[in-house]
Amino acid sequence: MISHLTMTKYDFENSVGFVVNVTAKAFQKALDAELRKNFGVTLSQWRVIGILVLQPGLTQKEIADKVGIEGATLVPVIDKMEGEGFLKRKPDSKDRRVNRIYLTPKADSLWNSMIESALRIRKISTKDIPEDQIKNTLDTLRKISKNLATHFELDTSLLTIQRKSKN
Repeated sequence: MISHLTMTKYDFENSVGFVVNVTAKAFQKALDAELRKNFGVTLSQWRVIGILVLQPGLTQKEIADKVGIEGATLVPVIDKMEGEGFLKRKPDSKDRRVNRIYLTPKADSLWNSMIESALRIRKISTKDIPEDQIKNTLDTLRKISKNLATHFELDTSLLTIQRKSKN
């Protein structure tokens, strides 16, 4: 057992990683609550819809990789979304063992309203913060993310999305 006297103290309140994590969880909880209340969609389902808006016809494995979860974790999400009429599985034309996933008109019709909810949450979260401070914060977080990805040889696909959305 580690003695409380010899434990090094860690300043969580001033840790960039800790504050970013807490903030990200607050965003996720807020968006999840809004999506459930207004559209009957969970945050996980919204992520799948968002990926398929950008790249229709992905496989379950490709979606899982982009969302950052295990394929087995994604299967019940996809099953539920298909049952609720948000997406459709279609066999791949070259490999019938593989399903391609496509959004249905039902999901398409909700997308713009879901984006409006996300933008409303962003507006609430940045209330009373000048736009130049928001830009500086985003630039700093991108640099931190890039530094970590470079040093630890992490997947940089999210950085690519960040750069594209920045332009």
